[in-house]
Amino acid sequence: MVTPCRQGAALTGVAAALLLGLAATGCEMTAHARLWADTASPDGAFSVQPRQWAYDGEPVTFELEVDPGLANFVVFGVGGEETVVSIAKVEGRYRWTQTFHAGDRPQAFEVYAVPYLLRGKCDWVFDKKDEKWYYYPGANEKPDLPTDREQRMKITCYRAEVRIGFAARGRPPAGLELTLVRADGRRSAVRQRRAAEGDAPGFLLLGPDAKGLCEVTYVPRYDEVSRAGQTTAELLVQHADGSMERIRQDLQTP
Repeated sequence: MVTPCRQGAALTGVAAALLLGLAATGCEMTAHARLWADTASPDGAFSVQPRQWAYDGEPVTFELEVDPGLANFVVFGVGGEETVVSIAKVEGRYRWTQTFHAGDRPQAFEVYAVPYLLRGKCDWVFDKKDEKWYYYPGANEKPDLPTDREQRMKITCYRAEVRIGFAARGRPPAGLELTLVRADGRRSAVRQRRAAEGDAPGFLLLGPDAKGLCEVTYVPRYDEVSRAGQTTAELLVQHADGSMERIRQDLQTP
């Protein structure tokens, strides 16, 4: 089953006059649009920086700002998938949230957004079965009108890994505590998991090996690292001989 995108505000007098003017002059792009995202700054403030970073699994909110009255909907797209947003957050500002994922190496995504005015029914329909938007213009009507060129932004998705090595003192450590400290001082305690737990959340202790060396490994979640600035991993080791050792590792956030 497919449903057309919902129309936002009806055509204003300005927009209606604009369409008449466009028909007479043959012009197409008239509005001034800017694409914002909220992942560049520590406090989540929106930025128009054309290149921004996002952590693996982090939801990023995009906002297309367009002159009021010069858009009924906005098409956001990334990786061949498109989404129609027809209800503005406030007048002239359309928001869309996307979650990005990366493996061991950073992965770049190009996000784009285009504002449109309706000229009949919406040219995009949502297929509920596929849960996707499809471009499906009507055969007997003019296509919807883009009022500015594509606005683009590159998002590079990455993830960090904690790898802290230490020498066991006699036998395997009696206790381990791992804490992640963000740039604003917030702290996240991380539980230890056993190898038999598979993909369960938590850090893993490897070793000691034949040389008595151990290593703690952990891939933080997006809500455990700083959006910008430095994150510090603090490992407290309670050795088998009763001594304590505190080790720090800095994780750089782009």
